[in-house]
Order: sequence, then C-alpha cells, then structure tokens
Amino acid sequence: MARDDRRPTTDATSWAAVDWDVKSDDPFTAWQHGPRHLRNEVETAYAWWTHTGRPGPDRFGLMVNATSGTTWLDNPDQPVPLAD
Repeated sequence: MARDDRRPTTDATSWAAVDWDVKSDDPFTAWQHGPRHLRNEVETAYAWWTHTGRPGPDRFGLMVNATSGTTWLDNPDQPVPLAD
C-alpha cells in the first residue's frame, strides 16, 4: 500500500512533538494536536517538578488496586497532581 502523505504520521488521537535546531536563536519548536494538550501537560508537570525541588525517582511511590492507581511524592498523603 502506498503511503498517503496527506494523512497524519500517527494514529494517536493526541500528540506532541518538539524539534531542536541548535543553530537557531529560539532552538525549540513544539507542536501539539488533539483533544489533550500534551505539550501543556508536560509544561505543567515540569513546573510542578521544579517547584517541589526536582525530586528524584527514589521519592516517588505508586499505590495500585483493582480499580485505580495513585502516584505520590514522599508519602501516600501527598499525591502527585493529575493534569486537568
């Protein structure tokens, strides 16, 4: 089957991509598409991570049961915020 260049290159509903051009004054260009704004979610998560002191992986925990899961920082009483 021939590739149709008019179609997106992904079957995902939402996607984000970043291009890095070291020769540019503004080296990062980002795109996003779909109902979830993935770039915004990554920026929010990064802001939270830096605000909490850039915790390492040893400070995170995960609790999972048959119907849900919770990620936490330092103890289960401090859940990691979910994206809006």
